[in-house]
Amino acid sequence: MPGVPAVLDLNTGTEPAWVALVHTPAVSLSDVGRRPGTESGILPLEQSVRLAAEIADTLAALHARGISYGAVAPDGIWLTTGRPLLMAMHACRMPSPRWPHEPGRRQGQGPLPHAAPGRPEPHSRMSTVPAAFMAPEVAAGRPTSIAADVYSLAVLLLHTATGRLPFGDGPPPVLAYRALHNRPELPDLPGELGEVVAAALAVSPTDRPTAVELCRTLIPGGQDAERTPDPLPGRVVAALAVRTQAIADLEITDADADADGDRHADDRAPADADAHEPPHPATQAATPPPPGPAPAPTTPDAAARLTRRRVLSGLLTGAAGAALGVSGTLAWSALTREDSRTGPSAAGGGSGTGPRVPGMPPAALWRLDDPTARTRLLPVSSADHCLMTRGDVLYGHDLRTGKEVWHLPSGGNTPPVQVPGDRFLTATREGLSLCSIRDGRTQWLQRNEQLAKVLAADGATAWLLMGDGSPTGGYLLAAFDLDHRTELWRTPLPSGFGNAQLATTVGPETVVVEVQVPQQMFRDVTAVRTLAIAGFERSSGRMLWNRSYPGVHAGPASVVDPAGGGRLFLLSGGRAHAYDLKTNTRLWESQALVAGTNAPPFFSGGTLYLADDGTGPIVAVDPDTGRTLWDQTLTENLAWNMLGSMTASASGRTLYLATLHQVTATGIPSGNRLWQTGLAGVEAREPFQLATVPRTLLVARPSAVVALPTD
Repeated sequence: MPGVPAVLDLNTGTEPAWVALVHTPAVSLSDVGRRPGTESGILPLEQSVRLAAEIADTLAALHARGISYGAVAPDGIWLTTGRPLLMAMHACRMPSPRWPHEPGRRQGQGPLPHAAPGRPEPHSRMSTVPAAFMAPEVAAGRPTSIAADVYSLAVLLLHTATGRLPFGDGPPPVLAYRALHNRPELPDLPGELGEVVAAALAVSPTDRPTAVELCRTLIPGGQDAERTPDPLPGRVVAALAVRTQAIADLEITDADADADGDRHADDRAPADADAHEPPHPATQAATPPPPGPAPAPTTPDAAARLTRRRVLSGLLTGAAGAALGVSGTLAWSALTREDSRTGPSAAGGGSGTGPRVPGMPPAALWRLDDPTARTRLLPVSSADHCLMTRGDVLYGHDLRTGKEVWHLPSGGNTPPVQVPGDRFLTATREGLSLCSIRDGRTQWLQRNEQLAKVLAADGATAWLLMGDGSPTGGYLLAAFDLDHRTELWRTPLPSGFGNAQLATTVGPETVVVEVQVPQQMFRDVTAVRTLAIAGFERSSGRMLWNRSYPGVHAGPASVVDPAGGGRLFLLSGGRAHAYDLKTNTRLWESQALVAGTNAPPFFSGGTLYLADDGTGPIVAVDPDTGRTLWDQTLTENLAWNMLGSMTASASGRTLYLATLHQVTATGIPSGNRLWQTGLAGVEAREPFQLATVPRTLLVARPSAVVALPTD
C-alpha cells in the first residue's frame, strides 16, 4: 500500500514479536522544527497542503480496510524524498462497530476477523497521539477511530503550515476542555482550505469529513502518480542527511567490531558460522554496490559482513542521490543552528575532508540568503575573504562564516579583477581603483575618464579596456603598471572587440583577447557563430595576429591555453578542435562528440574538459592528442539553457560542473563521480554559479550562496 512501509518479514509468535521493514531514508516531522525566531510553520503552505493530501490518501486506504492509524501527529508522520510514510503501524487499531464512517460495515457486525494477535481491544484507552492532536472523544476516554484520524490530520495541517495549534498549548485536561467547549482559533487560510479544516475539527465525529472527502478538497484534481515531488526545504533534507549519516556510522561501528572479531576468531568460528543467520534486511534490496574495488574477504564470515556493508553503502548512496541530487535539494541548513532568511547560518561545520558517506556532498560551512535575488559570485578571494555583488553593490564576506564584512559601489557591469597582495582592481566612475579584499578600503585611485573595464591582471601588470575618445567610439587595449601607476602601452583593438563580452588570457609572451557570446543569446540549438580572436605582444602591445574561426558552437565554446605560443580549443561540427595560435595550424580533432549546446570548455591542470547537453557525459580530453581520457554521465536531461560552467578545486583533484538543477563533483584524474547535489528552497531559473576560493567551493543561486569545503 503506498504511504506505508513495505514489510520484508515478521514473526508474531516470538517474544518479543518483530517485523523487518524495507529501509527508506526518512525523518519524522517532529525532528524538523520551524525556523527559530519565526512564526512560520515547518513547511510552506502549498507543501503542507500537499503533505496533508498525501496522508489523507493513505488514511483513506487504511480506513477502507477497517483500520484507524491512531498516530497522526509529528512523531507518526515520516518525510521522505517521495511520498510521506505512516511509520507507526503499531498504533493501528481495528475499529469498533459503533465508530462512524466505517467503510463497508454496518453497526452490530462485530470486529473485523483479521485483527492482528496481541492488538489491544477496540475500546482500549491507549493512544500514541499527543494531547494537542487528540480528538475530543479520544481525550474523553473513547477509543481512537477513523474520524479521530481526520481530526488529528486537520491539527497536523494547521501546525505544519502555520506553526500554530487550534487550541493553543497547555496540559492535556485543559486542551481536552477547550476542544469540547471552545471554537478552534484558525488563521486566514485561502479558498476552501479554512472551511475543510474547520469541518475536520468538529466536536462530533459524525460532522467531520472522511479522509477521502478531505483528500478531494485538498487536491481537487486528485492525486497524480506521475507527479515529481516538490523539492524539500533545506531543514527537512538536513534531517534526512543526518539520519542517513547516523545509519552509516552504525555500520562503520559494526564494521570495526567485525574487524576486531575477525582478528580473534581464527580458530573459534567454523566456516559456516553464519549459515543459519537470517538474511540482513538490506540484502533484500536490489541496489548495486558503490563503485571501486572492495578488499577481498579472508573468511566466509568476513565475506558475509562485507556484502552487508557494501549493500548498505549502496542504499545510502542511493538515498543521497535521491535526497540531495536530481530532486534539487541539499542539507545546507543544520537542524539546531540558525536558519535565517536574511543572514548566514552555520550548517554542519564541514571539516574540509570531503563526504563521509559515498555519494553525499560534504557538510556545508554556511549559507547566505539574498531576499532580493541579485547575488553574483566573483572569482576574487583572499585566504579569509570572498567577493560577490548584489545589484550595484560589491560585498566582501568572511569565508569562515559567510558574514558580510564590508560593501561599496560595484561600478556597474565591470567586475573586479584580483591582483597580488590580497587586492583587487575595479573600474569606477572616477577611474581605476585598487582596493583591499580584507576591508574594501581604496589604496589608490587613478583617475581616467576613458577607462571602460579591467580585463585581466598578471603580477604587477593589468590590462584595461579603454575608449579611444573618437566619434566612432573605438576601443583600445592598454597595459598598466600597478607598482608605478603608469600606463605601459596602448593599442587599438580590431573592430567589434570593444563593445562586447571579452575574455582575456595572459601568457608569458602573448595577451590573447577573444570576443565571447553569452549562451542565452542562442535559443536555436543548431546555431553557430564566427569566433573572433586576436593576439598582442605582451611587452609592446603590438598586434601579432587577428583571426576568425567560422562554424563554432553557439555561446561560450572556446578556451585558450596560454602556455608557450598558446593553443586554442574550440567546439565545432560536433567535436572539439585544437589550434596552434602562433601558426594557425589545426593540431587535432577530438574523438568525443559534443552536442550543439554545451557547457563552456574548461582547461585546468593540463587537461581539457567538455560537457554537453541531453544525458551526455563530462569528458576529459588529452590536450596534446584529443584522445578521451575518461567520461562521466550527468544522469539528468538537459536543454540548451541548463548547462553552466566548470571549475576545479585549488588542489586540482576535483572537477565541478554546474547545471540548472545540480552541481556534480568528479574526481581527477579517475573520472569517478563523487557526488551530485542541488540547493533547497530556491527557484531554479538559471544554472548554478560556481567559484573556487581557498579550501572552499562557493555554490550560488541569485537568492542564496552556500560554502562547501573542498579537498
